[in-house]
Amino acid sequence: MFDLNMGMSREAPQVPSTDNIDYPRAASWANASLHEVLKDEKGRQLLLVFLHNSLAEENLYFVESVGNVMKEDDPVKKMEYFEEFYQKYSPCVNISSAATQVINLHRAQHSDPDMQAAFGLAFREVNGLLERDQFPRFKRSDVYLGYLEKLLPRKYAEKWSQSFEALLGNQIGRHYFRKFLKSIKTEENLRFWEAVIEFRQTRTRTSAMENMAKNIYKQYLVEGTTHEVFLAFGIRQLIEKRIKDDDIDAGLFDEAISHVEKVLKNEPYHRFINSDDYKHLLQKLK
Repeated sequence: MFDLNMGMSREAPQVPSTDNIDYPRAASWANASLHEVLKDEKGRQLLLVFLHNSLAEENLYFVESVGNVMKEDDPVKKMEYFEEFYQKYSPCVNISSAATQVINLHRAQHSDPDMQAAFGLAFREVNGLLERDQFPRFKRSDVYLGYLEKLLPRKYAEKWSQSFEALLGNQIGRHYFRKFLKSIKTEENLRFWEAVIEFRQTRTRTSAMENMAKNIYKQYLVEGTTHEVFLAFGIRQLIEKRIKDDDIDAGLFDEAISHVEKVLKNEPYHRFINSDDYKHLLQKLK
């Protein structure tokens, strides 16, 4: 049932082919949950490539193996999985001492252990790491963007010269626009825009939303910071006051975003669509 060799080898997994997949399907992974991407065969394979490059593929193997063993009824196979855990996952998967103690306790005290009780805490810790850290980084990675670019139809990129909104709404469009902005040292405006779009997606007021709002403010709006985005004083002051008053919701940065979009849509956008970078991309696409 359990392959002890899976995940132990550092042989690189193959990037999935672009056969039988279109751009919209692959682009949808940017707004999908980890669970949804793992249900897509090509999405899972591409995520695995990214995790391998990050020396973290064991996290995915561990989460998937625990999900399987929790459905197991055979006591012998359950006990075999403990040995798999100790030999393969324990040395390389980062779980808390509390989670390890729970696993050890169930291994020692039960001949037919409750695998949900034994591995539930470890599963939540590793799955949480994937969801909060590694999966978001995958969505911004060269692995994902490179795969998307192979699938991007030329007609999508041609629309960018006619619509600023189409450019910002496309992952590859933003990637090339960001590279161009970096070359003229105005990248922080788009970085701020992307951070706020991600912030808005949280929707519900949570500690994660609060922390994200404060981090965005510190990184982009505090005067003198390395990546400072220049806003009208009144807009900056209102955001600062709302954060201090704990008045945080998805609309916190709306005025700031409107201002930044106007700035980007003017000179930077027009310079980009006339740039060699954009023209070379069009030449590459079918």
